[in-house]
Amino acid sequence: MAFEVITVDAIRRDAGFHLLQKTDAIGFNAIGAGWYRAAGSERWRYFLITPMIDSKGPKWVYERLMDALRVLEFPEGIKPLEIHLVSPRESRFYNLKKRLQVPQMSGDKNLFHASDKSVRDFGIDAIVIYRLNDDDRRAGDTARVFDAKVRKLLAA
Repeated sequence: MAFEVITVDAIRRDAGFHLLQKTDAIGFNAIGAGWYRAAGSERWRYFLITPMIDSKGPKWVYERLMDALRVLEFPEGIKPLEIHLVSPRESRFYNLKKRLQVPQMSGDKNLFHASDKSVRDFGIDAIVIYRLNDDDRRAGDTARVFDAKVRKLLAA
């Protein structure tokens, strides 16, 4: 049996990379980002892992992120409804972080791919990761910086 790597197409790959750059520029500081495809689905979802979900709530984070991205413009190849905000405590992603040995990546398009039993145990057919770092536990600081940068962007 041949091993097949399931991955996103080049348009999605580049869109996800550019979206991560945009979120970094506005202080979002995602500790994890990438694409995943749930088991039994053909649809890819873009995920951003942030502890702000736990400190501020998903609605607060998502509204500010969407406001900022409307000004900055979404990269071609990604839609707002494809973005899934994730708490670092969400069991699926927390356990994936522990199981996968994702190297620290230095902001380029070299991605980590997994489409085997290591991710299927978590209800994921495939995952493509740009970043998957440890939680830095500074959600409050991140939220203040993110909110200030979004406000400044919207006021311009």
